[in-house]
Amino acid sequence: LNEQTHVTVKRILVVRFSAMGDVALVVPVIRSLVHAHPDVEVTMVTRPRFAPFFYDIERVTVFVADVDNTYTGFFGMRDLFKALIKKASYDVVIDLHDHVRTKILRLFFRVFSTDVVVFDKGRVQKKAFARKKNKITIPLIHTVTRYQKAFAQAGFPFELLPGPHFILNEKLVTAANEWLSSQKLQKNERWIGIAPFALHATKVWPLENYREVIALTLKKGPAKFFFFGGGDKEIKFFESLQKSFPEHCVITAGQLKIRQEIALMKQLDVMLCVDSSNMHMAALAGTPVVSIWGGTHPDVGFAPFTSKAKIIQIDRTDLPCRPCSVYGRESCYVGGFPCLTRITPETVVRVLMENPEP
Repeated sequence: LNEQTHVTVKRILVVRFSAMGDVALVVPVIRSLVHAHPDVEVTMVTRPRFAPFFYDIERVTVFVADVDNTYTGFFGMRDLFKALIKKASYDVVIDLHDHVRTKILRLFFRVFSTDVVVFDKGRVQKKAFARKKNKITIPLIHTVTRYQKAFAQAGFPFELLPGPHFILNEKLVTAANEWLSSQKLQKNERWIGIAPFALHATKVWPLENYREVIALTLKKGPAKFFFFGGGDKEIKFFESLQKSFPEHCVITAGQLKIRQEIALMKQLDVMLCVDSSNMHMAALAGTPVVSIWGGTHPDVGFAPFTSKAKIIQIDRTDLPCRPCSVYGRESCYVGGFPCLTRITPETVVRVLMENPEP
């Protein structure tokens, strides 16, 4: 019994290992769930690098599962199952991934008579939307809604809370502000985030365009550009932009921890990005987003989860091959990635300038 409320606590185990954007989209769902159901406690199982997304949500415990090293293969899932049941017993397991790993894990729970609910990934509809011929392009429900429906199926219906969905503690906000102070940064101009990278080529707008975007934007007024990403290749690209505009560019990549990055995103006037995890993070932080889409399509269910988003894309009437993939791919059906190359820096800057001034 919960001694404070005198109600029986209901324990829910939620599993989602990857990818980063998909895990981030669990945040508004869990946050809304615990708000609507004060008798619920959640254990969130995810990869180590995604665990911080859930640290500041009440009645949520994160179980860090390193499925790349510690819990690998069939026997790794068996060991993960054993570790989880040592921590607590669960009223229901909700699989928000439906991957081979989670299929093995939920099998163990079912053998031990634990209820399991699996979210509807919509594989058939998504495949029809992205196939090369005879596409069925009826807009699909958002991934957040798919997650929400799984909880309703498990007996925990709720309405989604309004954003922003990343609620950070004061310590994180202070850490981000201290970093800004260490960089001698004060907000007396427009702050624009740039997150140009994604895992797949069909999502990445030609990188040479960003230099022109910065130049055109600065012609319209003072601005500071903050670069988000990670890895040596990405940082080298950011350094090349910084050399061209040394007074106007700040590299955040590799400088801040993930929640500190989110705290910084909250201070931006707008985030310019592609279909990527940084897009989802900025949107969930409540930051206005301008997002460039190429081989993927927001109507498949991965649009920024915010009302403060503007999508830049070539219309399907001009390029009926779009989308060529649900998650991204390395090749182009027609060659040359026209879905990305036809989007000009001038178009992007015009949309960026539509956002209100700071």
